[in-house]
Formats: sequence, C-alpha cells, structure tokens
Amino acid sequence: MKKSSKISALALASLMLLSACGKKADSTKTGDADKGKTKSKVEITPVVENEGTPVKDATLKVAIIGESTFKGVFHELFAQDNFDMNIMQKTIIGFFDSDPDFKSADTGAGSLEFKPEEKKAIIKIKDAAKWSDGVPVTAKDFLRYYLVVGHKDYEGVRYGTDYKNVVGMEEYHEGKAEDISGVKIINDKELEVTFKEFDHSIYWNKGIPFNPIPDHIYKDIPIKEQEAHDATRKHPLGFGPYVIKEIVPGQQVVAEANPYYFGGEPKVKRLEIKMIPSSQVVAAAKSGEFDIVEAFGSDLLPKLKELTNGKVATQYAGQYSYIGFKLGKMDKEKGEVVTDPNAKMNDKELRKAMAKAIDKDTINEKLLFNLSVPVYQVIPPVFKTIYDENFEGHRFNKDEAKKLLDAAGYKDTNNDGIREDKNGQPLKINLAAMTGGATQEPTVQFLIQSWKEIGLDVQLVSGRLIEFNSFYEKLMADDPEVDMYMAGWTTGSNPDPTGFYGKHEEFNMARFTSPELDTALKNLVTLDNTDAKVRLQHYIDFNKYFVTDQAVVIPMFSATDKAFVNNRVKKWSLELPEAGKAPFRLSDVELTKDAPEVGK
Repeated sequence: MKKSSKISALALASLMLLSACGKKADSTKTGDADKGKTKSKVEITPVVENEGTPVKDATLKVAIIGESTFKGVFHELFAQDNFDMNIMQKTIIGFFDSDPDFKSADTGAGSLEFKPEEKKAIIKIKDAAKWSDGVPVTAKDFLRYYLVVGHKDYEGVRYGTDYKNVVGMEEYHEGKAEDISGVKIINDKELEVTFKEFDHSIYWNKGIPFNPIPDHIYKDIPIKEQEAHDATRKHPLGFGPYVIKEIVPGQQVVAEANPYYFGGEPKVKRLEIKMIPSSQVVAAAKSGEFDIVEAFGSDLLPKLKELTNGKVATQYAGQYSYIGFKLGKMDKEKGEVVTDPNAKMNDKELRKAMAKAIDKDTINEKLLFNLSVPVYQVIPPVFKTIYDENFEGHRFNKDEAKKLLDAAGYKDTNNDGIREDKNGQPLKINLAAMTGGATQEPTVQFLIQSWKEIGLDVQLVSGRLIEFNSFYEKLMADDPEVDMYMAGWTTGSNPDPTGFYGKHEEFNMARFTSPELDTALKNLVTLDNTDAKVRLQHYIDFNKYFVTDQAVVIPMFSATDKAFVNNRVKKWSLELPEAGKAPFRLSDVELTKDAPEVGK
C-alpha cells in the first residue's frame, strides 16, 4: 500500500458501491441471521509477469478511469480529488515507504525516528532525495509544508486535528507567532517536530507530512496564490519517478523519467497518463491503447479478464464505500463541526432503519460479482489487526427496519405506502450520488427501492446523478438540498478515522460530533494501543458507538485494487509491504515491445 494522504479517497463510490452490472436483483427478502457474513470471492493475484526482452524508447501508457476530468491541482496541500492524487503518485510524491503494518519504513527517500517520552518525532532525509530539478530535498522543504498548512491564508482541507497537535501551530495559525515553535531544523537532513500529546497515530504520520513541498519554489509565492500558480498547474516540481512535461487540461499528462529519482532513473523514459470513461475501457484495452488500466469497477473485471492481450492483477485495498447523513454544518470561523439537532436526518432510529433495509449480500452477488467485501464497520479488512470479522453492526433485516420506524413514530397516515414524519407531514429524503459508469444508475435504484419497501420516499437530488466535482462541492458546502449521500474513503496507511469524522475536520461531511465521539476517537490513539488486543477493542468500541448506536454512516463495501496489465509489461505488482524490503516501484517497470499488444 502506498503512503498517501487521505484525500486520495474521493472517487471511491464510483468504483465500489456504484459499480453495478445492471442485472435485476431481488430486494424483497426480509433478511436472516447469516446475512452480511459472505466474504469476497475475488481471486487475489497481486503480481503479473510476462516474458520478453526490454526495449528502449517506448512509452508507458496508463489509463485513469473517470466520468469527469481531473482538476490539475498538482500540490498536495490543495489537491482535492483522487484523479489529481493518482497522477501525483506517479510523478511528484511518494517520499516514505510502508512496513507491513503500514507505518513508515526506512526503504524510501526518508525515515522517521520517534521519541515518545519527549513527545517528538524526527524526519530524516536521505542524501539521494532530490527534486526533479536536481536540488536536494532538505529539512526546509518539510518545514515549508508546516508553514503553508498552518497559515491563516491557507484555505485547503489539510489543516485539522493532526496539525493542531503540533506545539506552536495554533499560535502560528492565529497570527500570534511568526514561526511554529514545535518545528525545528536540526540540520539540512533532519527536522524535529514536537507534539502537545504523543499518541499512537503519530507512528502512522499523524501530524507529519507524507511529502515535502519545494521550499525554493513556494517560499516566494503567496499562499493564496499557490493553488492557481503555474508552479502548481503547469510546471509542478516533484521527487517522484517522472517529471510532468505536458498537460492537456483535464484529460492527459505526459511525463519524462526523472534522472534524479532516489529509486534510480526509470527504465521506461516516457509516461502518458490519460483519463477515460468507464464505457470505453474494454475497447481501449483490447485495441492496445493502454499498458495499464487502474481502479476499474467490478463490472469490468470479467470483460477485461477475457482479453487475450493482458492479465489482471488484484489486491485487497484500504478502501470502503459508505452512505452518510447530513446532520449539521461546518463553522468556518471556529473551524469545527456543528451538529444541528433539527436536521431532517438527525434521528438515529431513522438512520438505523435505513441501514437495516440494505441487503448488501444481494448487491454484492447480483451487482458486484461477489468481488467486494460487505462491511459493517468503518475499517477495511486489509487492516487485519483491527478489523473484527464478527462485528455485527446493522445487518439486513427488513422486518426490524419497519419496527424501528413504527416505534420512532414514522407512520403511513394516508395508506399510500409511504410514511410521514413524526408530525404527520410528508417525509421526502434527498439522496446525492455521483455519476459513474453506465451501471451506476441500477445500483442507486436498487437502494432507493429497498428504502421504499420499508415506507421511505428517497429521491435523487435534482432527479439525477451528480457530476463528480459538483457532487463534492455540494457536500463540502453543506448544500441544504442534500439529506444523505453515497461516497467512499481511502484510508491511506493510517486507519485512524479522526481525519474523516473528527470535530475539526472538513472531511467530516456528515457534520456529526459529540463528546462520546471525541472520547472514542481519542481512545484509538492512546499509547496503550501498542497492545494489539487493547487496540482492537478500542476500534470495536468506536464502531459500536459511531456505526451501531448512532448510525452516522452506513458502511457498505471494501473493494479490491485491480489493474489490467498489457502483455508487453514485463512486471506489474500490487503486493502489500514486506518488512525490510523496498516495494516494486513505477521506475522498475520494463516494456518488451514498442507498442502495447493488441487483443484478438
């Protein structure tokens, strides 16, 4: 699993929950005790290898599936979608490697030293780490990250609980100090960070940047101008395997091998990354348009596996899709979530009933080809030490769902099959769901029908699926049209969900907060989590409160990473980290023909 920021999550609903095959599914079952206990039937084959002698001067061609364009914000502190982050991971970022537990390893461009008794961490930079212009990466570059993310003019989404825990950060953010007292340069290759509280998640980079920012470029660019600046949009500098040279806005990026890459200059000297809608993927892969097609939906897997000019690599992923409820707003001035007790969906019995109405097994079997894992907690199963296979959550049981609504006062007062609210007034629930492949609509309609069968009128916002960028703009702006929404998260290497559900997090799009949630999240990062049993119990307790008792979100599926690999690619790997072993990198890829092989 790559080290990455959690924002790299935002396209997941289109890849997991909404990747339906269009077959008609029976949603009239009432549920039984075994519902939800099925496991994914996907065959995990993380490595694809082909014979052949590598050629020179070929171009690696990579497809990114998307129904909308990428924004082209190639600056980690301002990027807000999975498309931009995906491109950046191949060109600009990737400083730390992961160990088997997804903590930072020492095989990357840098490493971390921890001093919990002193509440400190030290970022260590290797001599081989250089920017793509040949300038060495130094402690100033990591310091620059802190100076940008904490500045009062920074309007991105990264400033939250993690960085507020750095000593002096809040004083700097409020303009009371010119520097961050807890961030100090030791020498050119070491930066010391002091925390107010040293908790367990700091071992997973909490409050520590995953990647630096080139100080020699951005120190002279006002923070308010950085997102739109040419240094971000046209000529981004990085330390990854490739250097971006050409950008066709929203559609394509052309990059060349970075001769200063710490992992060694890439064997393939040119890289092309192109956006493609899901409806064109199979034909493009068959015609030899691409070497690699990443992150495709479950509906495309059988079709891609049938192609003669490539193979498919698969791996469990640190991802999950979910359904969330809008329960409040973000107070921008205070920088915290404010839950509205009068919000339409602020009745946990209503939310629980909606959770119990969803037959995830049928969705997985009939619509997702059994290629996903139904989940009942907000932890994907790739995190084996904190994922409880027996966690109950809200299993499918339509009868129980109806009883919950009856007891909560949602009655059908006019015998039209649709329940009114507690005051006897019409209850219409507005669902926001993003556009995706041609099979997204049937999946959404399956869910809407499931809720109708328990007497709830759920309708799509604006009567249709919403374009990806507009979808998240609505959620982040707390659009009053939205009562509930379908989305997904990539956890990155740190499973701590505070960044998604914490009181001070803009990514807490449900806008739910409570003292009990604050306590449950805090317990996930206390130092007693070094005991594996204690850590597991803390995560179970968190999910019992957040998912089972409050039903703030409905966890849906954890999908798999999938990649179609053309036969001219000598090796492609989705292997999980191994102790002491450097991962397979993009710079290791070799091509055995001048052009991708064409299928028969």
